[in-house]
Amino acid sequence: MIRLTAFLFVLLAGSGPVLAETTPPYDPASSAPPVAYPGFDRLPEAGTTMGEDDWRSVNDTVGAFSRGHVDILRWEAANLPRQSEPDDVAREPLSVTEALRIALSRRPELFVGPDMGALERARADIAFVEFARDVQRTWIHAVAAAEDQRAAALEHEAVAVGAELAERMTRVGNWGQDRLLREQRALSDANLRLAQARQAAVSSREALVRTMGLWGDAAASFSLPDRLPDLPEVPLESDGLEAAALQNHPEMSLAAIDAERAKRGLASRTRDMWNEARDDALSGVFDPLADGNPLEQRIATAPRLDRRLLPPGHEAEGAAKAEAKAVGLAVRIRSQVREAYHQYRIAHDLARNAAEAERLSEALQEEMLLRYNGMLNSTWDLLAASRDRAGRSGAAVQAQRDFWLAHANLHAVLAGAGYEGPDSISVGGGRAQNGGGH
Repeated sequence: MIRLTAFLFVLLAGSGPVLAETTPPYDPASSAPPVAYPGFDRLPEAGTTMGEDDWRSVNDTVGAFSRGHVDILRWEAANLPRQSEPDDVAREPLSVTEALRIALSRRPELFVGPDMGALERARADIAFVEFARDVQRTWIHAVAAAEDQRAAALEHEAVAVGAELAERMTRVGNWGQDRLLREQRALSDANLRLAQARQAAVSSREALVRTMGLWGDAAASFSLPDRLPDLPEVPLESDGLEAAALQNHPEMSLAAIDAERAKRGLASRTRDMWNEARDDALSGVFDPLADGNPLEQRIATAPRLDRRLLPPGHEAEGAAKAEAKAVGLAVRIRSQVREAYHQYRIAHDLARNAAEAERLSEALQEEMLLRYNGMLNSTWDLLAASRDRAGRSGAAVQAQRDFWLAHANLHAVLAGAGYEGPDSISVGGGRAQNGGGH
């Protein structure tokens, strides 16, 4: 109760990150801090009935305040003793660079040596780029989930204040049971939203802990930045990205060299014979006389290559395989760059749109506050604006998270990593709110 009224009062008034580890985590005797669980927020109180409190005595108390019930809550926030909050030790937030450094210190298999062959080194570089991308993504998820939890907490407190006011107004007979039930239902929904946000924050943080290989006090002691970096004003342009990806991919140059070396010295007649044998093998896969829907045709036999149609030796077939490998890799790289870039751009546009919606919601809340102070709007208008702002803040956080995930994916593809497809994009805005009235 005191925490909720404090929220309304504010609304109306306007060291390294990781500790040293002394024992290995695989020792069962190693001590670890207990798991913290905040508990579920209060459920709506059952049994509140219309007019159960003495109307005259309660309304005499309400009448002593210019704005009735809401000013009582403000007075309680200012005068009742507050619950003590645990001291938060100031720490340097864990940067994504530091997270990668810690994670790499636990992954000796990702280090390369001078005795590696070219192909082995190329694959090691790809593995490192993909690991670095995964660390970045995990860090982004953790920071965004913690920020979204704070937005959910603000939204929950606004809803809880509304439920508290609804209970008081129902007890003195100013409200009917139906309006109280609507506010209590909203509180139940807000409880669920906050619980889900808390779980997402815990899961995202623990995923980062696993990625960095931390445990015990080291896993519990690091802090995260309050928010993700701002969006870039101007997104990357697509010109030259495909060429850069081909040049940067560790295996592309090796595959191209192998293809050119295999083709070198092949006579044109030898290449023609290979093409004829290939086309003959493909003709046996499809039935040219089949009628009806082509999708209903059974294709169950691999193309059968008649090597009697080829010149002696396997130079033509080897050259075809080498060229197909290089072509396939180049096509995959180019396609993934285009897909990742499209995801990057749409995520940037959506994040800007969500940020603008949050700005408008904040401006609307400030306008509601001015009108409330001028007694032109009700308490419920102000609470509804606050709930809308908190909801749109959460949506903006998710959209910003989606952009930085797309950013990490794109840059990893440009450096040689694979691309597994776009993340699901958050396009929702603030949740609709049902405001009450006096």
